[in-house]
Amino acid sequence: MIETRPKCDPAGVFSVKRTCAELGVCHKTLRKLRRMGLISPCNRNPHRLKYTGQSIIDCWDKATVL
Repeated sequence: MIETRPKCDPAGVFSVKRTCAELGVCHKTLRKLRRMGLISPCNRNPHRLKYTGQSIIDCWDKATVL
C-alpha cells in the first residue's frame, strides 16, 4: 500500500489494474481487501470488476487506520 493518499478522480471508474496501481498493491491484495470489506466494486460482474475513485480513497483511509 502506498504511503500517500491516492490522487484519483472521486467520480471516475477504474479497472482492477488501475485500482491496484492507485493503491500500490497487487491484484491478490486487492481481492483480500475486497473480502475484508475495505473496498467494494461499483458493478457486480465478477469477470470485469470496476471501482470508483471514491471507493479507492475510502479504502486507503480505512487501511491506514488498521
